[in-house]
Amino acid sequence: MSLCVDDQEPPFSFVFLRGKAKIFSYKQNENIKWATRIAARYMGKRNSVRYGKTNGGGGTILVRIRPKKIIAEKDIAILN
Repeated sequence: MSLCVDDQEPPFSFVFLRGKAKIFSYKQNENIKWATRIAARYMGKRNSVRYGKTNGGGGTILVRIRPKKIIAEKDIAILN
């Protein structure tokens, strides 16, 4: 699989990765656990449980990626 995330706003940044992906069948406890861990990183521990339950609930899937190649650039067009 490959994934590219591209920031469209100056000074522009991107990350590209290629690797193998595994899709796991839905297991509520596992999805909530991972969603909560990710939420803690971005939303802080205080909000992580609430965001984890919201974003790990029904209709979500868990995809784990084992990257083989990662290319990233930050601030490609630095503005003066």
